[in-house]
Amino acid sequence: MEMKSTPEQFQSGATMADILAEGHSAILSLRKLESSDEDINYITAQGLSAFTDAVAHIERIDELPQPDDATTVLIGSFVDGFFGNVEGGYNRGKEAEEKQSAINEELQPLLAALAKGSAAQLLLPKVAEKFSATFCDSSSRIFVDFDEAWGPFGPFDQLSMNNDGPALEDCTIIVQLTGANGEIRKNVHFVKQWPARSWLGARYHPGETVLGRTTGRTSVALVKQVDITVMSPQFATLIRYLYSDGEREKDIAEICQNIRISGRYQPFQTGFLGNTQRGAVLVLDGVTFIPACDVNLTFRNAVQTRSFRWKIDSWKNGERKQFNTAEGQLTFEPHTIDIALAFLGTSYKFKISLPVR
Repeated sequence: MEMKSTPEQFQSGATMADILAEGHSAILSLRKLESSDEDINYITAQGLSAFTDAVAHIERIDELPQPDDATTVLIGSFVDGFFGNVEGGYNRGKEAEEKQSAINEELQPLLAALAKGSAAQLLLPKVAEKFSATFCDSSSRIFVDFDEAWGPFGPFDQLSMNNDGPALEDCTIIVQLTGANGEIRKNVHFVKQWPARSWLGARYHPGETVLGRTTGRTSVALVKQVDITVMSPQFATLIRYLYSDGEREKDIAEICQNIRISGRYQPFQTGFLGNTQRGAVLVLDGVTFIPACDVNLTFRNAVQTRSFRWKIDSWKNGERKQFNTAEGQLTFEPHTIDIALAFLGTSYKFKISLPVR
């Protein structure tokens, strides 16, 4: 699982040739690796077997007839660490069942190979401990920031770490994410060079449902705690970062400051087939979309106030949504409409008022 010094360095849009070249390069590197350490040899053998199997199945899948537009979708979501989110790319491409059935026959062993590779990766700390410096305090050396995926910023959770001390080499970094429901996910990274006073970033994915199971998952829902272990021959430390509700709200508020909502008041109108009740027609702007939320509208004039709530699954940029009250519920003409968006998992609310003209 790669760590990068800037988000732009994470690879995207790789071709199938790029993906397979990366896989074959890993196989060649593992074949050359020799050690007197039995643990290193075991992990090497497991990784080599996993990469060899995975590349073989990817090549066979690539040779099969693809469902319409599948190849484009496959390539788009591939490379991100250990081939990236391979499973999700194939899953989104399935439309023609006969063709997909042939792909599925290769997918099962591919998923097994990826699981084997992930298991081998989790063994790396056992080796790193042998070459690590003694653990010490990190309060003035390593600084951490975590941002959970939300709305237009996703699907990856983002971890950033700053080394405010001398350069480090051969770092094994273990990142354990704990969710609000107690779910735990451990990820292992290796960093050959971590320059002095520089940042490193990692991305964690919620996973995809493929053939009835969730695969490619490297994160947990509603992260509450991030435990980080840094081991290198020069320096080692343990860090606990608490991602509080306040931190989550701050991140969501930063995204939501770009939200713009325009629209108009919908007056009562009589019609031949039925009446149009009072309400509002609103349009979202400023962000690509917002996730499921409660839309609370409060209609006001000088002497009267009435509030209503609607639940929506999502709201895309430029999408026009109509919020009409039920018959007889809003009986006056408002001067102002107060809008409040309330999001799942946070007490933060985005608020704006629109005058009625």
